[in-house]
Amino acid sequence: MTPNGKRFTNEGSSYHDFVQAMVTACKGEPEVSAWLLCDHKALRNYGLGCVAPSPLPIGRHLKSGYLKRGQSVAELAKKIGIQPSVLEATVREFNQGACTGDDPAFGKGSKAYNRYQGDALVTPNPCVAPLESGPFYAIKLVVGDIGTFAGLVTDEKTRVLDASRKPIKGLYAVGNDAASVMGGNYPGAGITLGPALTFGYVAGLQLAKAEAASEVMLQVERREPVAISHHA
Repeated sequence: MTPNGKRFTNEGSSYHDFVQAMVTACKGEPEVSAWLLCDHKALRNYGLGCVAPSPLPIGRHLKSGYLKRGQSVAELAKKIGIQPSVLEATVREFNQGACTGDDPAFGKGSKAYNRYQGDALVTPNPCVAPLESGPFYAIKLVVGDIGTFAGLVTDEKTRVLDASRKPIKGLYAVGNDAASVMGGNYPGAGITLGPALTFGYVAGLQLAKAEAASEVMLQVERREPVAISHHA
């Protein structure tokens, strides 16, 4: 939820979609941030952010201020600077649907991506359960970078293209150095690693061919015998 104490998106969405929604929800605010809440049972079962689940201790996170705790929702609200009545209303509204595995506001758990990340032992919705077992906890979320969809424009052979979309001789780019084939979307995990591995292989083949061609030209210039392969 944003600093005003209200939910703004499906928390089970990818971090890409979540942050886009957070930026929109915080428009006009001095800071783009949100709070992620859970109860004691969820914290010890799953952890929260950098806070590991049981049996690892949580004391150092409370001491550093990274993890906020309140014996009640109202007490937690005061710790994170939210009006207690507003946060209580938000949690109460969420719990009404969560008791039956529903999220009428944002449909948490309605997508395959959500359910894949959820707990299959929680039914009927692996992504939704009421917040009811105090104490209650929260961590602050802010925007961070993990990659980019910008980069050098390349062709299918990983050759970097100039302003006229012509290949620049000897220049190749893959990974985050190349413009993403996803165009800024996030269809699933590995959208940087998968293309990096695939096009890294393609680049390797192109460089190997270029090296072989250079060796042939060198042999021709030296008037040395050239081995010609008859295989495709």
